[in-house]
Amino acid sequence: MAKLTVTPSPQKGAEIFSKGRSYIFGTPIAWIAIYAALIAVTSFVPILPYAGGGGYWTLAYVLTAVAPLVLGVVPGAVAGIVGTLIGMFITPVVYPLGLMNVFDTGLMPALYFGLAFNMKKYWKYFIPVHLLETAGMFTYLFFYPGVSGGWTGVNTHTFTIYTLWYWLVPLVLLLSPVGTKYIYEWSRSSNLKFRTAGIFIGSLLCWNAFFATSGYWFYWFVFAFPAALLNVMFWGVYSWYNVIFAVIQTIFGAPVLNALSKSGYAKLRDALW
Repeated sequence: MAKLTVTPSPQKGAEIFSKGRSYIFGTPIAWIAIYAALIAVTSFVPILPYAGGGGYWTLAYVLTAVAPLVLGVVPGAVAGIVGTLIGMFITPVVYPLGLMNVFDTGLMPALYFGLAFNMKKYWKYFIPVHLLETAGMFTYLFFYPGVSGGWTGVNTHTFTIYTLWYWLVPLVLLLSPVGTKYIYEWSRSSNLKFRTAGIFIGSLLCWNAFFATSGYWFYWFVFAFPAALLNVMFWGVYSWYNVIFAVIQTIFGAPVLNALSKSGYAKLRDALW
């Protein structure tokens, strides 16, 4: 059994270390394993149906986005990958694309949210990732292979304006003092009200930004979503789905992060506590 030692903390309280533990980027592997198990189990808990039918978003999807806030960017991504990989076997209906789902609902949300909530440090990584994903979306929609059946009945100019809410507005705000200062500081505040506000605002911006990634548009391609459905999804579905995701993420994340910040455990790299 590993021997525990307590050393003075540079902040309030004490940092608790275990000499017998193994770590990934400063986060105990045991913590990553527990969180991965939580993601796998919550794959059974539905939240909202897929727009267009065929399945549902689960609580695991939201908790994957919380993972980097609790564990740090890289450990959070590892927990997301392992958790969705396990979930793929125990609830295959939730992960119909198999390993592709492990990438787009396990790795990518954790990576996106981890970078965005650390925009002060990682803006240089977030920008190319986000722009490449957005370029992929526009390439699919308007160039190759294009929307199944074409754009009959849909005004492409209006549709393009809808897309700004998802890829451009969040990017501008996250790169502004809103993201690099206020979200960064509030989400780490010892004041629960400020922490809650920071996590909610940051989460809403991230969920909107993530809608422009392959975590969504790859499904549109594989399942040949028609233009009319995509049009409704952009202005009438995910405009409020993402608010619900952000609320759930805040309800779970704010109290957990607040408790961890007072626990006396060593602060994890890039985590919000």
